[in-house]
Amino acid sequence: MSEVTEPLVKTEKFTVMGLRIRTSNAPGDADMKIPAVYSRFYKEDIPKQMEVLRKFDPLFGVYFNYASDENGAYDFLLGYAVEPNAELFAGMEKVQVSPQNGRYFQIQPGAPEEVVPKFWTEIWSHPEIPKIRTYQMDWEEYSEAGIRVFLSTK
Repeated sequence: MSEVTEPLVKTEKFTVMGLRIRTSNAPGDADMKIPAVYSRFYKEDIPKQMEVLRKFDPLFGVYFNYASDENGAYDFLLGYAVEPNAELFAGMEKVQVSPQNGRYFQIQPGAPEEVVPKFWTEIWSHPEIPKIRTYQMDWEEYSEAGIRVFLSTK
């Protein structure tokens, strides 16, 4: 991944409901907290609970409320797209994803717990991407088609 070849796109507005945490990329923080959110998500069978509310199928991992860049704190919400006026389930939160300019990146096939952290490590060390990221809202989409990541960029 030496050049940024992914086209710049503008996304539509959507709302995601799910489990939210505040974390950072400091050692022992996101690498522990985010897998714990996934574990809780499936342990509590949230996909089944939200079945009637889901607008479309990908599971979203949304990164937002960045304090600065990849070195600062941020919020992470794991959930599904729902109607903006959907009733909030107990223990969950909603985030409104506003239209974003950015790029989609397809992640190589493999176990998510391996390929997703590897992807983010490549992003942080990429020579061009840190210069164009805007740290608005980023997200991962998990679907039958695979995993892709949206980064808000210039």
